[in-house]
Amino acid sequence: MKADLRISIKDYSRNKNLKVQLARVPFARSRQFWVRMNGEPWPKPGQPVSLTRVFTALRKALVKAG
Repeated sequence: MKADLRISIKDYSRNKNLKVQLARVPFARSRQFWVRMNGEPWPKPGQPVSLTRVFTALRKALVKAG
């Protein structure tokens, strides 16, 4: 499955990369995506999530790391 949106984040202080791939859910009227972070499905059960949930998780992880 080809990603509709790809995001790459580089954490220079910890020397780590995060690659986020979002793919739309086919035939769904909701604005949800299947998400893969560094090649692994996120969240673990693999259900579709909204962009709000993805960006909230990224923001919390970056604030926690800093």
